[in-house]
Amino acid sequence: MDGEEMKLWLEKVWSKHPGGLLNKSSLLVCDQFKAHVTGSTKRLATKLKTHLTVIPGGLTSQLQPLDVSVNKPFKGFMHEERAK
Repeated sequence: MDGEEMKLWLEKVWSKHPGGLLNKSSLLVCDQFKAHVTGSTKRLATKLKTHLTVIPGGLTSQLQPLDVSVNKPFKGFMHEERAK
């Protein structure tokens, strides 16, 4: 994902979440991936009444357990399938 894809995701997916359509304030927790913390991402999040919180480096496994237990194995499987 890059900054443009993050912008697209915020506009097409995040803004449609419950509360997003009502323009209510919300919280989005991200890791320190570059596309999550760009100025344009932060500005768009503010426009969508979203508070961005960034997980400090090294704490993903403690604060995003699904990223470790579900996403990582899934990405590994997909990588293996593409290599075939």
